[in-house]
Amino acid sequence: MSRERLWHGGAARIESGEMHHSPDGGFHVGTRDQALMRARGVLHEVEVDITRLRRSRDTGGNWASKVRDARSRGFDAIVYLNRYEGIPAERFDALRQDGSFDRLDDMGDKAFRRLVPEARDSYIILHAADARILNAICLDKPAPALCENISFAPSP
Repeated sequence: MSRERLWHGGAARIESGEMHHSPDGGFHVGTRDQALMRARGVLHEVEVDITRLRRSRDTGGNWASKVRDARSRGFDAIVYLNRYEGIPAERFDALRQDGSFDRLDDMGDKAFRRLVPEARDSYIILHAADARILNAICLDKPAPALCENISFAPSP
């Protein structure tokens, strides 16, 4: 994967050194649409530089043991097909109507992507040095704008 720009949504502005304060010990990033679904006030643009990726299946949370294991084995990040965020509600409504919705959790990623082509990969960054916050957009302003008084020091 190497260097790429991704997004993180949250309730408060964070800086590069604060990225691993999540309950599972990783820093979750993905597409802008995925981050917007998680954002409760601030959307962060993040540059990541990762090469050793471990593919995993999205089971809706409980990432802590997977994060510990991947970190101990020398991976930079966990990548997974995000089955929950960044997908329009209309897609899930259509799947409920045609009866496919109840089968989604049992499907492998390839079958899931056929039914939900909007699904995209998300990442859990395992080491703070592999990510850098570029911008923070405050969504709770009358018009979304860059948050003021932010210093984005590179990660140690």
